[in-house]
Amino acid sequence: MLNNPLKEKELVSWLYVILCSLVIFVTIPLARSMQKFVREHWGKEIFSYIVFAVVILAVIASLIYLRRLRVASRSRYIWLAVISTIFIGYTLRLSRNPEEALHFVEYGVLGLLVYRALTHKVRNKSIYFMAAVIGVMVGMMDEAIQWATPKRYWGLDDIWLNFIAIALIQTAIAKGLSPSIISEKIAPRNIRRLSILTAAAVLFLGACLLNTPARVAWYTQRIPALQFLIENESMMFEYGHYYQDPEIGHFRSRLSPAELRRTDEQRAIEAAAILDQYRNDATYSDFLEKYTPVSDPFLHEARVHLFRRDRYMQEAEENKENEKIYRDRIMVAYRENRIMEKYFKNTFKRSNFVLPAEQLAYLDENHLPELHYGSAVSWQLVTKINEVQIMVGLFVVFLGLAVVYWYFGREET
Repeated sequence: MLNNPLKEKELVSWLYVILCSLVIFVTIPLARSMQKFVREHWGKEIFSYIVFAVVILAVIASLIYLRRLRVASRSRYIWLAVISTIFIGYTLRLSRNPEEALHFVEYGVLGLLVYRALTHKVRNKSIYFMAAVIGVMVGMMDEAIQWATPKRYWGLDDIWLNFIAIALIQTAIAKGLSPSIISEKIAPRNIRRLSILTAAAVLFLGACLLNTPARVAWYTQRIPALQFLIENESMMFEYGHYYQDPEIGHFRSRLSPAELRRTDEQRAIEAAAILDQYRNDATYSDFLEKYTPVSDPFLHEARVHLFRRDRYMQEAEENKENEKIYRDRIMVAYRENRIMEKYFKNTFKRSNFVLPAEQLAYLDENHLPELHYGSAVSWQLVTKINEVQIMVGLFVVFLGLAVVYWYFGREET
């Protein structure tokens, strides 16, 4: 693997990769219950201890390997020290959610296994890039499965975190261990292979970035077996509109100003009646399951704004002795109420969510008007780039990869 070719068959090496990937995938639906069990019996810190133990063992194994190489340069030790520090740093950063730290290590192990499997056919520096691309594709599959799993979420930041783990391992192998079986010169055919792998990864990522609620609704109508995705509160990727209001602050919506105004005018009576059916917090989760960003973005957003308003009013009452927290909570409640009054006004005024005049006056007096407010409702909406720009970007990347593939194919001949 480092200085000598692997003796095992190539198929066996790839089976290790598949097994590691399956372990990651299979644990997704069980993750919450497994985490709860471990926390109750051993405490959540056990995840961090496992991560530190794995990192330390990996460092020790690397040092033993370098000690056996009497010609090992000081730079190798420096590289390993830097990468180990970064790895431990990320572990500490993820310590508030130790399960994510464990996931980080899992992708490090995956990166090592992919490198091993590739050494059967690729023995030049392109191997590190190929391993990283394959690892990222596994990470995207992981996130796609999480998106399709109830109460789990797709996250671009998680894919990036997985990539960092894989990239760190490839850097440790390349710079720290510096395998003698890996040559400096990259053959044209390997660059072509890398361009194909990269194109596949970009295609997968593009499919995720364009998997909007509207498209989910479109293909679930045509494929009944996927109907459960409509009820999923988590959306893979959503584009929206940014609202900047000098009086309120800013918030995001899936609807454009014209769409929001028109929907509020046309559906006010019907929408208000539905909101009133789910007035209590006890029915809030039922509402979210029925009226999702796919099935009814207007109602979904309205109810979430109202829930946030009421929750912060409750927290304000619970923190009356702490003026800073109290007034901060009052400010949030007031601004969310103003969003409803101004942008969902026809629906709002017909609902039972309207506050008494004296309560409104009190909120107005204590809401810290000098502070800018950004509503957390629909915070995940992407508003600085749109689908057309994503498509153009994907086309440019594919065109560039096609040129690379053609150019190095010409060199081979």
